[in-house]
Amino acid sequence: MRKCLMGAAVATCAVASLLNSAAADTTNIVYANYLGLKHSTNPVLEQFFEDVEQETDGSVTFEAHFASSLLGPKDIPSGVRDGLADAGYFVGVYVPSEMPVDNYLADFMVLNNDALAMTGATNELILFECEECAEEYEKGFNTKFLATYALTDYLLQCKEEYRSLDDLNGTKIRGFGAMADLIREMGGVPISMSTNDMYEGLERGTIDCATHSITSQRTRSLGEVADNVILNSLGGFTGASLFNLRLEKWNELTPDERRAMMKHIPHLVARSVMNYIELDEEVRKEMEAKGNKFYYADQDVADFLAKFRENYVDFVVAKGKERGIKKPQEIAEKVIALKEKWVGLLEEHGRDIETFEKLLWDEIYSKVAVK
Repeated sequence: MRKCLMGAAVATCAVASLLNSAAADTTNIVYANYLGLKHSTNPVLEQFFEDVEQETDGSVTFEAHFASSLLGPKDIPSGVRDGLADAGYFVGVYVPSEMPVDNYLADFMVLNNDALAMTGATNELILFECEECAEEYEKGFNTKFLATYALTDYLLQCKEEYRSLDDLNGTKIRGFGAMADLIREMGGVPISMSTNDMYEGLERGTIDCATHSITSQRTRSLGEVADNVILNSLGGFTGASLFNLRLEKWNELTPDERRAMMKHIPHLVARSVMNYIELDEEVRKEMEAKGNKFYYADQDVADFLAKFRENYVDFVVAKGKERGIKKPQEIAEKVIALKEKWVGLLEEHGRDIETFEKLLWDEIYSKVAVK
């Protein structure tokens, strides 16, 4: 597995890729994401690439481009479709007009109070239960969806200490999709901004607060510019589709090579979300030791969030109809049912990483057609 980060290294990797692809029995997969170099998911992806290479005795190889060194967040879906990369980390909120179904699913983030359950539910939904979801990848981007994960609780991370709805009124808060709806209802001003721009936005005063998980206090250095973290959960992002493969490349793979890939995706998915859960706890302790504040807002904020969640599903369905989603009510019902299924599975079998991996394999990836 080759890792390419920036500048001349990209050109060097491109040449190496051309030479490598000339080998008759080798399929080289160029992978692109925009995640910063400190991001906890990148090492998990590297391990996945190495595991698949080893499992296939080198007949499948990977060339990894992280930190937008090949393509940025808005360019990855079209870049994979057009052959600039073979696989990538798709986040539909950056291309809403091109991925309306993905954005519809992301609006259910306000229901995500269990990242493990929502991860299982979303992968099962797109791979088996939502034809409209899979078609968006296949017809819109000539790509096969293979893996996503849900993030832990999104929290308000602010430059100043805000306690009440009155305090938050008029504040500029980074948010998109469901988060933008929530911010607007709360009296704030939603600002569309990529995760890579949050630090600068806070530093320069473009935004007063960012919405993201606690891990970003370290991984995106937000702890340096936003030392007030409100612990009331806003939900958790569900649209981090970390591995999607262009159909031509999928079709080049033999059944055994596809099976090898499916074998190792459960660990990729489980470890990615577990990293967030474990890092949330670790980073909070680290930042509290530095003097950053972690606190719950006043009761009026908690009451607002509870009421917002209660009414939001019907609002999402109505918004889905406006976006042209063909079966918004059916998808909503499946999201809710699958989340309940996965909550039950986790309660019955356990929530450790080995158990979660096995559940992902048994319930999802062992059933993906490889022939």
